[in-house]
Amino acid sequence: MVTVEQGKMRSFFEGLVVLAIILVLIQTFLEDAALIGGWSWDVRKVLLISGFGFDLFFTFEFLVRFFSAALRRETGEYLLHQRGWIDLLASVPLLLFHSGPLMAAVFLGGGTFSGLGGVFNVLKVAKAIRVARILRLLRVLKVFKKIKYTGSVMAQRHVALITSLVVTVTVATLFLVSLVQPILPTAPGRAEVLETTETRLLQRFQGTDSRQLAEALPTLLIIKESQETLYSRYENSYYRSMFGPTDYQYRQIGSYDFFLSLKPELVDRAEQSLAFFVLIVLLVLVFLLYYSPHFALTISDPVHIMRRGFAENGYKLEVDIPTRYRNDDVYRLAALYNREYLPLKERMKHQEERLHSDLSLDTIGDILNNEE
Repeated sequence: MVTVEQGKMRSFFEGLVVLAIILVLIQTFLEDAALIGGWSWDVRKVLLISGFGFDLFFTFEFLVRFFSAALRRETGEYLLHQRGWIDLLASVPLLLFHSGPLMAAVFLGGGTFSGLGGVFNVLKVAKAIRVARILRLLRVLKVFKKIKYTGSVMAQRHVALITSLVVTVTVATLFLVSLVQPILPTAPGRAEVLETTETRLLQRFQGTDSRQLAEALPTLLIIKESQETLYSRYENSYYRSMFGPTDYQYRQIGSYDFFLSLKPELVDRAEQSLAFFVLIVLLVLVFLLYYSPHFALTISDPVHIMRRGFAENGYKLEVDIPTRYRNDDVYRLAALYNREYLPLKERMKHQEERLHSDLSLDTIGDILNNEE
C-alpha cells in the first residue's frame, strides 16, 4: 500500500529524473557544439564535468530502481516491460567508458604544455571512448514515454514500443559501426591518412626546419628538445584558454617531443554525434507527430467507437471508413458493425419501445374493465 507521502516522493523523483533527462540531452548537444564552435576550455570543462555528474545521477537512479525491483522480485518486469534496459545502457557504460575516463584525463593530465609530455599519452583514451556517448541518446525514449500524446492506452503503448525498438536499433547500429569501423580492412579514412602523414613528417624532422614542418603539418603545436621549446604555434595564454587535456597528444621521436592537436578529429566526431542526435530526435518526432495520429485514426479510434456502440444503448455513431483503408481488417470489421449491428440495435430498440407501449395499453384496459 503506497502512502500519500510515498506517492508525493515518487512523483517528485520522477519529475527530477525527467528534468535531468532534458538537461543531459541539452548538455550532450552543447558539448558537441562547443567543440565545433571553438569555445574556450573553461566552458567545455564545465560541460564535461556536468556530463560526468549526470552519468553519476543516472547510474544511481538505475541502481535504486534495479534493487527496488529485485526486492519486489520484479527484476524481469523492470528490465523488460518498464524499459530498465534503457536505464542500464544509458548510465553504467557511459560512466565507466566515457565520462569517468574523461574526468581522469581532465584532472590527472591537466597541466600546461610545459609539463612532462609522457603524462598526455593517456589522452588518447578520449578518442577511443567518445563513441560511447551515442548511448546517451537513448534517454530521448524516457522523455518520450512521459508524453501523453493520445487518449488511447493501446496507441500509447504501441507507439512507445515501436519507437523504442526503432531508436534502440538505430543507436545500437551507430554505436557498433563506430566501434568496428576502425578495425575494418577498408580504405584509410581522414584520421588514418592524417596520422600516417604526421608520423612521416615527424620522423624526417632534423631540428632546424621547425617552421617548414609547422607549415606542412597544421596539427603541430609545440616541438621540444630536452625540455627546451624549439617551436610553438601559439602563446602559452592561448593554450591555457583554448586547449584542454583532451585536445592534444604527445609523441616522442628520437630526442624530440612533439605536441599535436586532436581538435580536427574531435570536431569530426562532434559533427557525427550532432548528426546522430538530430537523426534520433527526428525519428521520435516522426513517430510522435505522424505515426501516432495515424495509428489512432486507423486502429484505436474505430475500436473505441465500436466499443462504445456495444456498451451504450444510446450510442449509435457509425465508424467513418476511409476509402484507402477499407480492406484493412479493422475497417472490414467496422463495415460489418455499421451494416449489421447498428441496424439490428435500432430494430431491437424499437421492439422494446413497442413492447413497453403495448403492455401499458393492456394494463390500462384491464383497469377499466375491472372498474365496470
